[in-house]
Amino acid sequence: MSLNSPLMSIGMLTAILGVSSIQGAAAQCSDGLVNVVFNTGHGGFTEQRWEQIHSASNWITFDFGLADKQIPMLGNDDAAISHAIDVVNGPNPPDFMLTFNEPDNKYGVTPREVILQPAEAASLIKRLLDNRGNHTKFIAPVPAYDNLPWLDEFYGNCSCRDAFSAYNVHVYNETFEEARDRIVAFHETWNDKPLWITEIAPRQKGPCPNPIPWDNSIQFMQQIYTLGGLTEWIEKIFWNSANEIDCGDTNVAASFLLDYNNQSTPLLDAFNQLACS
Repeated sequence: MSLNSPLMSIGMLTAILGVSSIQGAAAQCSDGLVNVVFNTGHGGFTEQRWEQIHSASNWITFDFGLADKQIPMLGNDDAAISHAIDVVNGPNPPDFMLTFNEPDNKYGVTPREVILQPAEAASLIKRLLDNRGNHTKFIAPVPAYDNLPWLDEFYGNCSCRDAFSAYNVHVYNETFEEARDRIVAFHETWNDKPLWITEIAPRQKGPCPNPIPWDNSIQFMQQIYTLGGLTEWIEKIFWNSANEIDCGDTNVAASFLLDYNNQSTPLLDAFNQLACS
């Protein structure tokens, strides 16, 4: 359902576009909306860290894991496809599987390099979709740059748009208003199924902010989840990051819930008090 759909009331549209006026509100959101990303640096996921994050329904990281509450992420080669086929047709298939993660951008490489061209990705995923089992729901690939034509070209090559149960987007903006507008714009283009936001955080103006603007990050978080609670089409939001990583990454320099020593930051209490699951 798009914002222009007759199924969306004027009141709902006004509420979505006016979320920026909500100060410190607890999100009113559906079960399963609140989730978290564990980055692989500095130990990544650990049970000790996960046990401190009470509000999250699921977690993801950048590999194909099948731990409790983890949603696996598909790799980018034939071996990963073969493994995924075995898993979804095995005795305990996962409920969901993320497909290609930022195939248009090799992380940390400048100038930008593409991991999989759209035609390559379409050819690679065909074997999985032809042997998908009867339980697992697949989440669409998520490009790093959703303003570029990677997704259009991918779907044009694979003719597989109907094979996915939800679209996927990554959002890093300095302000909530910018993030909200980007999410709404993405949904206006891709609006025939629900949306997962599998990475989101308030981008910082520069690396290693000192002091870290925790109050701004808390407000951004609360507003994003309030937005999710107001819509009927945002299904899951994954906050990035559960754990502290390199502060030189401006996307996540002020958004970690736990520091290197597994101690809570001011964000953890706010995250655990989001009124969802």
